Amino acid sequence: MLIERLEGLPACDGVLFALHGSWVAEDSDDADGEIVTLIRNQVGADVPIVITLDSHANVTQTIMDQADALVAYRTFPHADYADTGYRAANMLFSMMDKSIKPYMHHVKIPLILPAEAHTTSVDPMKGLWLEADRGRQNGASLETSLLIVQPWLDVAELGCTVVVVGRDAAKAEKEAKRLAALLWSRRQQFQVNLWHVEQIIEVMRKQKPAGPVIVSDSADSPGAGSPGDSNAVLRQLLQFGDELRFTCLLSMVDGHAAKLAADKGAGQSVTLSVGHSKSIEYGQPVEIQGTVEHVSSEGSFTFGGGTVSNMKAFMGHCAVIRIGSIHLLLMEHPTFTGDPAMYRSVGLEPLEADFVLVKSASQFRAEYERIANGGIYIVDTPGASTANLLELAFKKAPRPLFPLDECLDYIV
Repeated sequence: MLIERLEGLPACDGVLFALHGSWVAEDSDDADGEIVTLIRNQVGADVPIVITLDSHANVTQTIMDQADALVAYRTFPHADYADTGYRAANMLFSMMDKSIKPYMHHVKIPLILPAEAHTTSVDPMKGLWLEADRGRQNGASLETSLLIVQPWLDVAELGCTVVVVGRDAAKAEKEAKRLAALLWSRRQQFQVNLWHVEQIIEVMRKQKPAGPVIVSDSADSPGAGSPGDSNAVLRQLLQFGDELRFTCLLSMVDGHAAKLAADKGAGQSVTLSVGHSKSIEYGQPVEIQGTVEHVSSEGSFTFGGGTVSNMKAFMGHCAVIRIGSIHLLLMEHPTFTGDPAMYRSVGLEPLEADFVLVKSASQFRAEYERIANGGIYIVDTPGASTANLLELAFKKAPRPLFPLDECLDYIV
């Protein structure tokens, strides 16, 4: 489709193209690189190409060879989509009117880090961005990108990347190496404290929080590519039986179970087998008995704020099942779970709950940090997007690679 559209365009003076940067296809480990190559082949060698990337992009040599400048998000949770486009457009216009001729240098670092620790409002990322700003202020950089790659890719060029676009090639290279060395030196600071559900419940019993505890099952995050069908947290809560005195809101993707419950109708008792309809390597279904509280055939809701405010989501057939003090939202299609609007759309209010489950590494913080009076916990559960990177089986990724290997001999 892109080739057809490019072939129908007249000659252009410059190209601004928005990509994610970690696009892996069945027949390509670098689909983004292929796209930029297609554009370059169409417009020719002399037309400037500026691309924007997510800060979780995996920057490849192909991307660097084909693009003239790269501009990435500076925030996580991502809140600077528009600002990134604005900065990239300014860069492109300056190249088109010949006011600048930028040089781009990148340093690839043998490093992957848990996404839960990528948050830019706190250290270590906050401090690294302050350093990047210092480089821009002293003229070493026109545009700096700190790309902390999403860690669940198994590709040959996997790793974090620092990209510096500058007026002077030597200064750009020096600045990229300086920031790469800083990132490498602070790698141990990207540690994530993982909890078991039993530990969280014990803390809640002792501290009696005055507001909801937000629990992130990031190992099953649809936003990271997981199916959202894990029942690991539900299993652990069910073990408490009638002793569980906390109101718990959970979500799970299970289209078959959602349709069965919806067909039964609100107010009806159901016995269902739920969970791991896709991720069979990480667990087995669990049988539940409960009462249907809410049903919907469309399951639509509008994100109320954060980074995707006013966008629509569609869960498909969905149903809320009450199992004692547990309210389980079953849905047909996976969606971003990090906005309270999801629960509110089916009659559940996170502010009135004690234990609220999200399946998101960090994006949920944009909305849930405002109401997380009881704290935020990341649970240690199995899944494709786990924070425990040592559990992942890499086959293509380059080695040595931290934290899979110590990489003690790595020098920027």
